[in-house]
Amino acid sequence: MPSDPDRGAPRGPATPGEPRADPPAAPWSGRLPRLDAAGMPFAPHHADDVAAPPLPLPPRRWPLLAAGAGLVLTTAELLRVVPQLADEGPPPSLGLLFLAAALALGGFSAVRLLQLHRLAASHAARCRADPEADRRPVPWTLADAHEVHGVWLLGVGVSLALVGALGLWSLADGRRTGLEPGWPLLLIGGGVAAAAHTARARITARWRESGQGPREVPT
Repeated sequence: MPSDPDRGAPRGPATPGEPRADPPAAPWSGRLPRLDAAGMPFAPHHADDVAAPPLPLPPRRWPLLAAGAGLVLTTAELLRVVPQLADEGPPPSLGLLFLAAALALGGFSAVRLLQLHRLAASHAARCRADPEADRRPVPWTLADAHEVHGVWLLGVGVSLALVGALGLWSLADGRRTGLEPGWPLLLIGGGVAAAAHTARARITARWRESGQGPREVPT
C-alpha cells in the first residue's frame, strides 16, 4: 500500500467551512516530579538557581536536653518516693514527681515551640522587608510542626492541672494522697496549657505573614 507522507500531521481546512483538526496530544510520560527528604520538589525558583535548599529545621540538641533533664529528675524522684511507699505513715509528697514527669514528657515540645516561633518570626520579618530576600521553600513538615508539638504540650498541661485538681479534692476530703495541696500543680498545668495554645496561634500567624500555612477563611 502506498504510504501517506502527511499522515499524523495537522491538516489545514480542505474547504473554508471545514474546521481545522487539532494535532494529537502527546502521551503522558509517566514521570513524576522528584521530591527531596522534606517532601519538596526539586524545582528551580529562579532562572539562575538550580534548586534552592528548603528552610532547615531548628537543632534538636536543646529540646533533647530539656527532655533528658526531665527524665533524670523523674528517675531521682522515683528513687526517693518508691522506698517511702512501703513505710507506714502518710504517703510521700508526689508534686515534684509529677512536675519532673511533665518536664520529661513536654520539655521537648516546649523548647521546640520556642524555636519554631523564633524561626517563623524571623522568616516573616525577612519576607516583609524584602519578599525576594529569602526564596528558600518552607516544607510542610516545618510549617505544620508547631501544631503537633502544641497539641502535645497542651495535653501535658491539662493532665498536670487535672492532677492538681485531684490534690485539691483530696485536701478538701481530708484523705491524704500525696498530691496535696494541689493548687501549685493546677496553676502550673493551666499555665503550660495556655502557653501552648498561645504559641500555636502566634506561630500560625507568623507563617501566614510569610505566605506559608493555611489561609484564614473569610466569614
